[in-house]
Amino acid sequence: MLIPACFVSQVIAETGDGGYAGSFLQVGLSARAVGMGQAYYGVSDDASAIFYNPAGSVFELKKRVGFSYRVMDMDRKLGYASIDIPARGEATISFGWIFRGVGSIVERNELGDPGDNLDDSENALMIGFSRRFSRYVAVGGTGKYMFANLAGVKSNTVSFDVGTYVKLSKGEGLDEDSKLDFVRFGLVVANLGARYIWTTGDYWATRGELGDSRTDDFPILIGGGVSVMGLNKKLLVAVDARKYQWQSISLHAGTEYALSDIFKLRTGLDGFHPTFGGAVTKRLDSYDLQLNYAFSASKAGERSDHIFSVGITF
Repeated sequence: MLIPACFVSQVIAETGDGGYAGSFLQVGLSARAVGMGQAYYGVSDDASAIFYNPAGSVFELKKRVGFSYRVMDMDRKLGYASIDIPARGEATISFGWIFRGVGSIVERNELGDPGDNLDDSENALMIGFSRRFSRYVAVGGTGKYMFANLAGVKSNTVSFDVGTYVKLSKGEGLDEDSKLDFVRFGLVVANLGARYIWTTGDYWATRGELGDSRTDDFPILIGGGVSVMGLNKKLLVAVDARKYQWQSISLHAGTEYALSDIFKLRTGLDGFHPTFGGAVTKRLDSYDLQLNYAFSASKAGERSDHIFSVGITF
């Protein structure tokens, strides 16, 4: 009897947090966010906001485009593309795409003999909307359509994220002589209504076996964070806490320091795992180009990851 890859995923689901449905959404996407230990709910001020806190994008009313790719072990790939489009000076419409895949998975029978190559991929298409309701407060939401292909067995789902964002600046919520340039707070609830329904009858029918059906619920996320900017907008410090359903609370902290108008350095703690990163920003005609890099130290049983992302503001 042939053993499909989906059985492996079920075992992982029972032994670690990463095995839950939609686990690719829990992996750090943005190089900037990862470099800051994923303490990003109270930051979310670039094109990756749709993936963290959709409400944050409305405070920077410029068009922005973002791309990212994460280099991972075991021939895995993960990345995103996104765009923010401001509307009427008080709202932002965002679009995003996350892709995940594993290459060259070979099916084997119980004797270890190789069979067909198996597909293992997952995508999330997203549209977000955020709006300011005052100088300080914004609310945003994201609709997600996700679809997966595992060994020819396919499933899809629709879910929603909601977020709120508060920004207090000098003269707008903070004293004019405050030592802080601004303080931001973010709160997010994500993966509402998300679930995969897997039906394996067609897969096993070609192998003379009976299939079955199972439902994998995505863990609901509740997360919050705060960030402060000081030293004349040179130093950014952020702290997050998040709780996925069926999982323990995780804490995240990070900093970003501007060495100059061009270079920035970042460091953080993603749980108990250190992260590092940096950025180079260049003004080109009518737009700003930012190249970001992050390094995430290895976790048990895994190698260290390298994340690259590009941001364009115009």
